[in-house]
Amino acid sequence: MAAFALGLAGCGSEGSEGPEQAESAELGASGGSAPESLAATESGAEDIIALALSHDRTGVVAGTASLGKAEGALARSGVSAAEVAELRRRTTRLARLAPGGSFVDVALAANSVSQLMPSMYARFQTRLRAGILRLDYLDREAQFRSLAGQPGAVAAAVKDLSRTWARLRPGVVAAGGPKEASAYQEHVARMEQLAPAAASEIQAEARRGLELVDRLERVVAQSRATAARSEG
Repeated sequence: MAAFALGLAGCGSEGSEGPEQAESAELGASGGSAPESLAATESGAEDIIALALSHDRTGVVAGTASLGKAEGALARSGVSAAEVAELRRRTTRLARLAPGGSFVDVALAANSVSQLMPSMYARFQTRLRAGILRLDYLDREAQFRSLAGQPGAVAAAVKDLSRTWARLRPGVVAAGGPKEASAYQEHVARMEQLAPAAASEIQAEARRGLELVDRLERVVAQSRATAARSEG
């Protein structure tokens, strides 16, 4: 997903349902170019997740220290003051966890930063492209909540994943991705069928979902590029 975020420019302790801002990712978007500061924030959060999963404490602390540096640029780019304040709250919590918190808690806190990205991207990109960021967040949320031994939170993440995908699926098909949409639909169905406490199965299927999200991203990016060439 970090690569996708960078393309748009040129993981949560808050619970899977998330704030109202995150839900707005599927409701509308203005289009245009997202600022580099937003891409840097998104990729930075995902870098911290990868470092936490590899148990790299030094890398986590260093990554967290630089994560909040884009706040001023985000505010100047048009991201609302409320969203910037929420981002600051989450990055501050992540910074507190980084030196000694469990790596699962660090991953969840970093994913909570990623949870804010769809609504921020929705100001600059189509709701389909922003919405796919939410699928990425939700698959990770299910994975990390399972790692944390929280089956109730896993169930909530899967429910939100199903609801979000139902809204996005027609757009993916229309963008030329019926095969990719079918594969992701199978993934969602599998997540719904699995018992939330089936840790190894949930985690493996969530990782599969993240790979499938990459395919969805490529379909949407290619469709966008084709449309841009046609307009040109």
